[in-house]
Amino acid sequence: MKSDNFPIAASVALAVGILQTFLLRYVDAYIAAYSPVPIWLASHVFTSFFLLSLLLIYDWLISIFFCLPAAYILCKLRPRRLFVYLVLAVVPSFLWQHRLVFIEPVRYSNFLAFNSVLRDLFMLPAATAIVRFAQRRRNV
Repeated sequence: MKSDNFPIAASVALAVGILQTFLLRYVDAYIAAYSPVPIWLASHVFTSFFLLSLLLIYDWLISIFFCLPAAYILCKLRPRRLFVYLVLAVVPSFLWQHRLVFIEPVRYSNFLAFNSVLRDLFMLPAATAIVRFAQRRRNV
């Protein structure tokens, strides 16, 4: 899918970012409702800080895992302009999800809210780095 036409590739990156955001929000809600891992961790972990740390790691790993297909598509567009495609895929969805930070900045003073900001900004680039590393190792 290496496209020489930048407007088409840019629109594909934008569409991939939007679709990936909707998919990830749906999956996050499903995992929050039906996953036994948080309940199991809460019953086996003694301190709340350690529990919170494990839940944050679990959330990041699940999010990166579900970003791998979108990252693969972005890597197949044109590797030289991957940064531009990542910006087109991440920034519009990020601005839509966190549009209230411009209205109520006090909501984002909490650490957990800051974690969601970091996760939303860096999960697709992290998944893209994993895909690029795997492609370079296998020459796919």
